[in-house]
Amino acid sequence: MLSNVYRNQNFYFSKILSKYFKKKVYLKLENLNLTGSHKDRECIKLIDLAIKRKYKKIGCASTGNLAISLAFYSKLNNLKCFIWLNKNTYITELLKELGAKVTTKNTSLENLYSTSDKYFKKNKIFSVNPGSYEEKLDANRHITEEIQKKKIKNQCIVSSVNNGSHILGLSKNIKNIKFYGIYTKSKLAKSINSYSLTEIKKKKKFKTLNLIKANDSEIIKGFKLLAQEGLFLDGSSCAIVGSLNKIKSKNICCVLSGSALNNLTEVQKIILKINS
Repeated sequence: MLSNVYRNQNFYFSKILSKYFKKKVYLKLENLNLTGSHKDRECIKLIDLAIKRKYKKIGCASTGNLAISLAFYSKLNNLKCFIWLNKNTYITELLKELGAKVTTKNTSLENLYSTSDKYFKKNKIFSVNPGSYEEKLDANRHITEEIQKKKIKNQCIVSSVNNGSHILGLSKNIKNIKFYGIYTKSKLAKSINSYSLTEIKKKKKFKTLNLIKANDSEIIKGFKLLAQEGLFLDGSSCAIVGSLNKIKSKNICCVLSGSALNNLTEVQKIILKINS
């Protein structure tokens, strides 16, 4: 099984961000997982579950991070992987090289979820789309447990919303920590656009998660600040850092989710905005 393959302990105090925001800012670098994505944790748990349930095929609809992680770990465990994308992107060939069968549909991500789920059910494919299994939330809760071991008082945790499972998992059954979820309608961070609130709506978690909307200028600011740290991350991570001025807490931990290498076209747009 894969549950013990990788445990990410990359956590540090950021002098640059702390000085800029006049707060104590800590970074939890989930981008340092094996595929450069926080989705590794979810995929390891879900592949273990699929194997236990005797499935030979697994699949998801994705904007990128989940697809890369699922394709990578599926092949290692001899599972056939089926990835649905809402458009043909530069990661399509990468996914095929990782052994996945890729389907592209020119439709919204919400519709892609529902359409792919019907296909997965019909063809006995283990679906790991949003809202599918509590194991997705449990995998992300381990991130908070690792942060808690640092014993930093009065700390809040800030992360991107993504499809909902990330921030919901971080906060699952966790008391005495305030959580903030960052989302946006900006094209500079499409993985955390407003459609991603689906799971949060279902669980009626709007108030407890303190959702914050990031704009273009905040994403650009986050990119510049992370670059000073020597970190080049995806748009969702930039949105987190760029939004810290909206949070009153003086002790903040940012859970940063993905490497820039997993979405170079998105990062390219950020840099073009900076240079325009």
